[in-house]
Amino acid sequence: IIPYSCMLTMINSTLVVFEQPGVFIHLIVNPDEEDKLLSGTLSVYEHDTQVLSGTSSAVVASDATHVSPVQTQEITSELRQPSVSPEPNSSDPDWTVVADSNKHEDSFEMDVASSESQKTFPFKYDFTVDIEDLRYIRKSKKGLNWKYLVLELKDGANLPTLHFHEGGSKNFLKAIESYVMLAQSSKVTRTLEVMPHNNNALTQSFDELNLFECYDNVTDKNKTPISSAYSGLSKVTNYIQDFLNPAEVHYQTRPKHERATLVPDEATEAVGSSRIQIKQEEDTAGGFEMITCADLGPRSEPTRSLPINEEFWNNHKDEEGRIIDVDEVKRSIFRGGIDSNLRKEVWKYLLNYYIWDKTTAELKEHKEIKEENYYRMKMQWKSIDADQESRFTAISRENKSLIDKDVTRTDRTRIFYEGQENVSLKLLNDVLMTYCMFNFDLGYVQGMSDLLSPILEVMGSEVDAFWCFVGYMDIVQHNFDLNQRGMKVQLRDLHTLIQYMEPKLWDHLEEKESSNLYFCFRWLLIRFKREFSFEDIQTLWEVSWTGLPCRNFHLVMCLALLDTEKSSLMKEDCGFTEILKHVNEMSGKIELQATLRKAEGIYLQLAACRKDLPDSIRQILDL
Repeated sequence: IIPYSCMLTMINSTLVVFEQPGVFIHLIVNPDEEDKLLSGTLSVYEHDTQVLSGTSSAVVASDATHVSPVQTQEITSELRQPSVSPEPNSSDPDWTVVADSNKHEDSFEMDVASSESQKTFPFKYDFTVDIEDLRYIRKSKKGLNWKYLVLELKDGANLPTLHFHEGGSKNFLKAIESYVMLAQSSKVTRTLEVMPHNNNALTQSFDELNLFECYDNVTDKNKTPISSAYSGLSKVTNYIQDFLNPAEVHYQTRPKHERATLVPDEATEAVGSSRIQIKQEEDTAGGFEMITCADLGPRSEPTRSLPINEEFWNNHKDEEGRIIDVDEVKRSIFRGGIDSNLRKEVWKYLLNYYIWDKTTAELKEHKEIKEENYYRMKMQWKSIDADQESRFTAISRENKSLIDKDVTRTDRTRIFYEGQENVSLKLLNDVLMTYCMFNFDLGYVQGMSDLLSPILEVMGSEVDAFWCFVGYMDIVQHNFDLNQRGMKVQLRDLHTLIQYMEPKLWDHLEEKESSNLYFCFRWLLIRFKREFSFEDIQTLWEVSWTGLPCRNFHLVMCLALLDTEKSSLMKEDCGFTEILKHVNEMSGKIELQATLRKAEGIYLQLAACRKDLPDSIRQILDL
C-alpha cells in the first residue's frame, strides 16, 4: 500500500454532507506484479449544485535517496479480491485499469517506473462530478473482503473503481439518495440506476392533482418550477426531484430488432420481463449467472369482517383496564376496522398516545401529564407579542402564515368545520401551532392539516387530538422532511412493486412519460386523505395503523388501485396529462373494502412465493 496525504477541497461555504477516508483506487501497472493502491477521501458536498468529490495525492517511491522514505506494505493474497484484471474494454470491471486514458477527458494517465528504475514519480488524481451527471452505480459482487463501487457517467465514461477498504459504501449511497433517486436496474445485475431531475413534470402533477390549491402566482424567473409551484408555502416542496425514469432522458441504444435477448419473447410475454431474475452465482466459474422466474401463483381475495364493537373491546380488557391480547385486537382491526363509537378511545392506543398495558388509573395519570405538557407548549407561542414575532426567523413567520391559510380551507364542507366563527377552526389552528413548538425543526408543512382534520373531529378535544396527531406524524413525518428522503424511498419502492407485479402497465407508463409516478404523489403524501370519503379514510387509517400485514401496506394499496384502473390507464390515448386527470377524477369514487381485499390478496400472493422473490420485494414487504 502506498500511503499519501489526503486533501479535501473546500469552496467558500461548501457544506460537506458525507466524507469517507480510506477509499482506494487500485493501480494495476503490471499484471505480473502486486497491485499498488492510491488512497484518498471520498466526499459528497453541497454547493450551488450537488457534487461528488474525490481528492487524493500520493508519491510512488522506490529506493531513491533524494525522496523522503515512505513506508510500504504489500497486498497479501488474503486481501486481494478473487478476480483478475480484465481487458481495458471489459464491460464488467472488478478493477479499473487507470492507465487507460482514452475513454473520457477526465480520465488520467500515469507513468509508473518498474522496480529496477530506481526513480520516483509523483502522482495525483482529483475528480469532481455533479451527482446528476451519474447514470449508473455498479456494486461489487458478494463474498469479497470489502465493497467497491463503479460510477458510470451519462456519456458512458467510468470513474476509477472506488474500493471501500474501511467500509462506508452504504453510507455513501445513502448520501447520494438525498439528492437523486437510486433504483435497482431491472436490466443489469448489481446495478443501481441514477434517476435525474425533472421539475416540470412534478409541477404539472401538482397542478392537475390540486395538491396545494391556493398558492400565489410567482413570476420570478430565477425560481425553479418547484419553488414557484409551492410559492414558499412549505419546505416539503423545495427539494423534490424526479425520482424515477424521466422520459426526456434518452440514452443511445440499439434498435429493438437488433438486440439479443437472454429469454425468449414467449416466456417474458407470459410473466412479464420484470419477473425474470438474473442472479449471480458465487460458485460458478467464469462469472456465469442463473436465470430464474418467480411463479406468483393464484391471487385470493380475502373476506373482510365487521368492525370491532364495544363488546369485543371490553372483552379484551382485564379488571384493571389493561388491554390484553393486543395482537388479536390489531388483527381484528385490520380485518374490519373500528366501530365509530369506539374510535375516540381505540385510536389513542393505535397512535401511541395511550399505552396498551397501563391500567385505567395509570392512564388517568398519564393523560394529566400529557395535558400539562400540551398547555405548556401552547403557552409558549400564545405568549409571544407582536414585537417578539417581528424578530422571528422567516421560517417561524412562514409557519404561522401557512397555518392561517390552510386552516381556512381544510374540510370546510364538513359540519364540524363549516362557518366563519367555528370554534373547531381555532382548535385546528392551535393544535398545528403547538406542533410547531413540539417539533421545532420540522415546523408546519402543507398537507399536515389534512392529516389532523379527521383526528380532531373524532377526538373532539384539542389535547387528545394533539397527542394522536403526534403519533401519526411519527409514522409519516419523513414525508415532510426537508430533503424529502421519505417520499423518495416510497416512490422508489412503489416503482419496484409496479415493475415486478404489473410489467405491462409499467412499460406503458414509461412509454407515456409517466414512470416518474407523480400521479401517486398525493396518495403517499397525505395517505389517501383526498381519495376516499371521510368515513372511509377513518377506516383505512385505523387499518394501516395496526402495521399489518407489513409496514408498507399503503404501497400495496397503491398497487391495488393501479390494478383496478389499469385498463383505463393503458389506453393508447392516455398520456401523462390524461393519467393525471384520471387519477384526480378517482377521488371520492373508490370502493374501500374492495380495494382492501385486493391489496391483501396481492400481499398474500407475494408472501406465498417469498423464496422466489427478489430481495428488493422481500425487503419492501417485510417477507
